[in-house]
Amino acid sequence: MNLYFRLLLNLLLSRWQRPIHTGETTQTRFRVWPQDIDVFGHMNNGRYLQIMDVARTAWMSRCGALGAMLDNQWGAALGGGSIRFRKSLKAFERYEVSTRLVCWDSRWFYLEHGFVDTQGRCVAVGISRAAIRSRKGWVRTRDIMALIDPDAVSVPIPAYLQQMGQAEEAMQRAYLGDPQAAHTTP
Repeated sequence: MNLYFRLLLNLLLSRWQRPIHTGETTQTRFRVWPQDIDVFGHMNNGRYLQIMDVARTAWMSRCGALGAMLDNQWGAALGGGSIRFRKSLKAFERYEVSTRLVCWDSRWFYLEHGFVDTQGRCVAVGISRAAIRSRKGWVRTRDIMALIDPDAVSVPIPAYLQQMGQAEEAMQRAYLGDPQAAHTTP
């Protein structure tokens, strides 16, 4: 329930903030509430991924992607994510999540989420890979960008994102029993 309140609050706030281009970064403010805490007294690792969802939705609202999705009855699908933890967030601590679109390919948008505490220290950095689906199937990123930011051009996918994708594929192959997957390096 707590995340629905945060999502609704951020969507309402985004309506009064200036619209952004897809190349701009948004800042979304949060606080660590008691329900975010794990048995070790800091924000639960899984909560970071959920907060990334809220921050990503606020970014989508401000750049027009959410409106285009609602107008066309499209839905979002998260295709993967990765996060690197640097420091802990304690109960009632304030923090900010910066969200930016790194790049895109024919199907996936790659977004970066930086968690920063009130002292300006990087707490965590996450990457999410998201796609848009219609009732007929995947919506091409160029079709979405034509609606929300027609002049935008993606930079080439950075090496670290390519390597992350290769590592995810190897992980899946290893899980499915491919003996070569464990010996493949991205």
